[in-house]
Amino acid sequence: MFPDSPLNRRGFLRMTGGLLALSRLRALPALAESAPTTGAALRVLSQRDARILSAIAERMTFTGEPDMPRFGETAALPTIDGALLQLPPDVAQQLSIALLLFEYAPPLFLGRASTFTGLAPQWQDLYLDAWAGSRFATCRLAFQAFKNLSMLGYYSQDSTWPAIHYSGPWAPRPRRVIADG
Repeated sequence: MFPDSPLNRRGFLRMTGGLLALSRLRALPALAESAPTTGAALRVLSQRDARILSAIAERMTFTGEPDMPRFGETAALPTIDGALLQLPPDVAQQLSIALLLFEYAPPLFLGRASTFTGLAPQWQDLYLDAWAGSRFATCRLAFQAFKNLSMLGYYSQDSTWPAIHYSGPWAPRPRRVIADG
């Protein structure tokens, strides 16, 4: 399914299935170690998708606590990109479509002529709430996928652990590296 093709029933079901897979994604063993470093190029997410997903994750993970690092200050985005490597390529394409839809739909949900990344933080929070409680199942699934990816990437970072009083796993970290598939 391509962004410029008409959305038919089969394409809609395929997109919903991909979003469902993302909404249920779990941390994989050694994920943080296999992710590229903060400055490395992303392998699955495009720059546009990374910018939108980062803005979403920044709002979802923001606690206001001074001890908690901001999403952009961690290697959470490369970790998410590494997790997406483990999924079929069409899921990443469906995520890209969902991110694009999310970016440009504030006029429909909030009545404000803006993109999500152009909204003030309080409006971004209202917009996220609108997607979380939408009457459309696809919007709710997309929100769950964004939330799951945000939390998976953010809380898998060692820098977030001290502020939540987590000292890390008891077992030593595995030394294997997940292949690029």
